[in-house]
Amino acid sequence: MVLTAGVLAATPNAGQDGKSSPQPLTGGPIVGAGESGVAPAAAATDRDQMVIVGSSTVYPFLRAAIQRLQRSYVLPAPIIDAVGTTAGIKLFCAGIGAEFPDVVAASRGMQKSEFDTCIEHHVLDVIEVKIGQTAFALVVKKGSPVFNMTARTIYLALAAEIPEDGEFAPNPFTTWRQIDKDAPPLPINVIIPTAGSGQRTFFDDNFMQGGCRHVKEIDAIFAAIDRVPKCVTLRKDGHVTQINESTDPASYGELLLRDLEKAPLGTIGLTALPLYLDNSDKLDLLPIGGVLPSHDTIASFDYPMTSDLRLYFKRAHMRNNEGRGVVRGLRELMGELVSDDATGEGGYFEALGAVSYDDEMKAEIRKTVRTLRRFKR
Repeated sequence: MVLTAGVLAATPNAGQDGKSSPQPLTGGPIVGAGESGVAPAAAATDRDQMVIVGSSTVYPFLRAAIQRLQRSYVLPAPIIDAVGTTAGIKLFCAGIGAEFPDVVAASRGMQKSEFDTCIEHHVLDVIEVKIGQTAFALVVKKGSPVFNMTARTIYLALAAEIPEDGEFAPNPFTTWRQIDKDAPPLPINVIIPTAGSGQRTFFDDNFMQGGCRHVKEIDAIFAAIDRVPKCVTLRKDGHVTQINESTDPASYGELLLRDLEKAPLGTIGLTALPLYLDNSDKLDLLPIGGVLPSHDTIASFDYPMTSDLRLYFKRAHMRNNEGRGVVRGLRELMGELVSDDATGEGGYFEALGAVSYDDEMKAEIRKTVRTLRRFKR
């Protein structure tokens, strides 16, 4: 079931006016919320199902954890809406109460401005649970040339304007070889998500802004508010295709595979590593800075484009010691996410493409879950 803010407002026990911008429950969060560590049982809750929004990148890991959880507890299947990290955080931070999501899955960290919005809407006790590392990769369909990429190459290929004699001019490059003499003379064609997805934010921050770092014409711009658009504004002359998940019921990964299959040889797509692992018979990886993503290169940070997968929970939506709360199962889900079966070496998250943290990091994350330690930004 795909859930939007409007659908959430109309779900049973989640508000009665059906409006797209529901108001929080009167009285705010329940006193003592999040104190209970007992397994779910019949109790007074305001909603039957957990509501989870956010990243499609995290969805396979979340789905696997929920399947394991339901082997141990009688829980209704959560409502999950993979609207993307940015849109998911916006919904999550909109307020406290059954009208609002309980959890947001994110393929990047919550930004300060987003956390400030949470605080503004009284979403105060947020708990961040990291579940592993992943990589964002550049892929081509089988049969395409495989060649080395760098963030600088991507920036020079895709920016609307690039430096020329101390000024900025419309991007003149049409082939990869015009940028890198070792690249094939193929047309520049790149497929990425539209703004709002965690993958797109990562792409803008690490490929585009990473690629324009230390460009003297960029560095000469005094204000960051003026520098960033010079780095991330994309050309609009047909060399970049942006996939918008909101216009199609398929996931970004499915749409990317479809578009790459139809695209000319050499077309590059951005994806999280698990999609490649599931489709290695159809796709090839491009090295970045001469390094391919793997368990070892991600864990050692030799591969530069890595990110933590995480989920943010609302403590105010958890049941208290009297069994009252917005929804049941949140603490149990947190426990499953950090269990040895999930996040340990050889756990089922690793089988899905995540890289496990070292023992010290895992112990710290489990302490966060055990103590419900508040996220700080």
